[in-house]
Amino acid sequence: MRAKKNVSLSYKIQVLDRALDVLDSFTFENREMSLTEVVQKTGLNKTTVKRLLYNLTRRKYLQQDLKTRKYKLGLRLFELGGVVFSSFSLRKTASYYMEHFKEQTGSTILLGTTMENQLIYLDKREGNGMVRISSEIGWRRPLNYGMLGMVLLAYRNIDYVKMILREYPLKAYTPNSIIKETVFLNRLEKIRKQGYVIETGEAVEGVIGIAAPIRNHLNKVIAALGIALPISKASSKEVVDHLAKQLKSSCEEISANIGFKKIGVI
Repeated sequence: MRAKKNVSLSYKIQVLDRALDVLDSFTFENREMSLTEVVQKTGLNKTTVKRLLYNLTRRKYLQQDLKTRKYKLGLRLFELGGVVFSSFSLRKTASYYMEHFKEQTGSTILLGTTMENQLIYLDKREGNGMVRISSEIGWRRPLNYGMLGMVLLAYRNIDYVKMILREYPLKAYTPNSIIKETVFLNRLEKIRKQGYVIETGEAVEGVIGIAAPIRNHLNKVIAALGIALPISKASSKEVVDHLAKQLKSSCEEISANIGFKKIGVI
């Protein structure tokens, strides 16, 4: 028991603990507080609280009213809360379709979204057979990686896409990977036109990636659902094309279930 306690203490970061104490001091009853009030609520000394408030405000976890000088919770927490809420709702809604495609194809099914300019995996159904996709829930990859990354990038503006490509240059994961920017941009345009992507061995050798976008009530692409189909299971181009259209249709149903209305959308 003592060993476990020592391990937990060794991982404790005092300054982080204190920053969280500051955030935790805000409640429905205390939505706005002055420096003095935060000091009283946390029991920390004034100099420490002042430094923490400065850094939390700089990172937008708090915001300060310039007239009253009081602090309140910032938009960054609202954004993160929205990510958590949408992730729960999205995973719950997509779950049925992920199970359906896993049963239908025996392949690995992946659900991903964008977080801090990276691709993050929200959910996964492991396929049958020898092929294993090393993309676990919570893992992050460059936003230009694989079928999910391409779908998520395809619906962003060109300036954002080029910024991502500067930050994460195209990489040859396999001999089939796209490494020329012009070719990659053309691929994104094609995805926008047809509403899904089919890539053959570009991220993982021996695997066909099929993915389509999921939209929210604002018509914004917030996620991508993909099938990692072993080439050995792709009996013909017609079969792959049919599966891609099924996936696109399912993503449209998921989108509708989380609030997207197709009426009036071009």
